[in-house]
Amino acid sequence: MNLWWELLSLLDEVSLSEEEDHIVWNYTSSGRYEVQSLYAVISFRGVAPIYVSSVWKLSIPPRVQLFLWLVSNNRVLTRDNLAKRREVSDPTCLLCNEMESVTHLFFECCVAKLFWSSISDLLGVNLGESFESAARLWLANKRHELTNVFSSSVIWSIWKLRNEICFQGVSWTRMRRLLMMVVRMTRRWVPMLKQELGRQVEELTDRLEKEALLPRRIEWNTQGESSSQLGQLAALHSDPSAVSLEGQNDHVCNDELRVNSISCREAFM
Repeated sequence: MNLWWELLSLLDEVSLSEEEDHIVWNYTSSGRYEVQSLYAVISFRGVAPIYVSSVWKLSIPPRVQLFLWLVSNNRVLTRDNLAKRREVSDPTCLLCNEMESVTHLFFECCVAKLFWSSISDLLGVNLGESFESAARLWLANKRHELTNVFSSSVIWSIWKLRNEICFQGVSWTRMRRLLMMVVRMTRRWVPMLKQELGRQVEELTDRLEKEALLPRRIEWNTQGESSSQLGQLAALHSDPSAVSLEGQNDHVCNDELRVNSISCREAFM
């Protein structure tokens, strides 16, 4: 059923006519099949170029459109891409200990996952599992225009935070920082949006701000959690050195367990 709705979304962008159908290869500008274009598709490190042209139709500033074009083409200067140009002493993610790449930084990092989860709850749409989970909605922007505004702001905010940590020595200690980045960013975009879309963005932005400013609370969910996992989490909470991140400019969190410990710590701050 999901495939059927996805097909209908794609058809929103198609203009039907009485002309005879003909085969078009989508991965070249001429529409003709070329071996080189197929090779580029199947060896693109998990970032599919089918979404490249759709970024220019999104209701976001041109600067962010250009950045999403770079993401779609796997040309953002994450540390793995930077290593292709020069030697990189530390190839790991600035937010965790995994290898930094486009896919990892924006979708697989523990911080990114938590961020996407918060935005998904706000929008009521499951986003952030992969690049395709967000980019497929770009293809049907008329139907998903509001969601695309916020998903674009999420990707842009992650990149801005990453650079603040890398170049300004900023320390990340709570999700509130990223959520408020989206709040301020989308509010700046409202004047460039159509009236109805702008109203919807303002409404969701207000809800997101209230959520971000709420005092943190602890919810223990023991379903599916082993006693050893709960013990590890409790140990992190009770060890100040495990969650004290002030002054660290290299790695902010090691895994999802560390992010959860930070959230628990916030409840007492």
